[in-house]
Amino acid sequence: MDELANLTAVAVVSLLAAISPGPDFFVVLRNSLSYSRKAGLMTALGVSVALLVHLTYTLVGIGVLIAESVFLYSLIKYAGVAYLFYLGASGLISSFKKSEALTLKYAKENTDISAYKAFRQGFLTNLLNPKAAVFFISLFSQFIDSTTPALLRVEYAFINWSITLSWFLFLSFLITSKGFVGKINKFRIYIDRVMGGALMFLSMKLLFI
Repeated sequence: MDELANLTAVAVVSLLAAISPGPDFFVVLRNSLSYSRKAGLMTALGVSVALLVHLTYTLVGIGVLIAESVFLYSLIKYAGVAYLFYLGASGLISSFKKSEALTLKYAKENTDISAYKAFRQGFLTNLLNPKAAVFFISLFSQFIDSTTPALLRVEYAFINWSITLSWFLFLSFLITSKGFVGKINKFRIYIDRVMGGALMFLSMKLLFI
């Protein structure tokens, strides 16, 4: 019963963390709205692969070293800040270069992101977030100790990974559905600007944490 309760607790915390607006949320949202469903899905996959990296080093104990090392934590933190700021600024600048006339040409131009580029953006956004290491250490320290079986550790990790991936895939599908896209098409340029500004804001917020 305790094991089931712990698995349920990990699932609930993982879901709440996934749906909370943060760098991963905004980069998946931006690529889905500004480009295409495919771009959003590939971004979500990139986030999930980076998540596997975080989960792996946390479960083998390296996460503690990252969280407690001022140099390593700062290195990841500043790299993450720079990358998020770059993504936000490039999107913002690109939107102002577009014509204010919201034409079909604009929509086509915005679908030209490659699957690899979308995947890379999701992967690096998650990988370069130093708060991920702290989050997983805080989460798993509540349920894992030296006596916890390896299989149970893997179950905790799988629950977190699968819930996060499912949420971002669902988010991408939802906001690229026909009804939704039809309503936001005329606001695409402004969405680009809002998403770009949000990523830049998050990078500054991360800088001072």
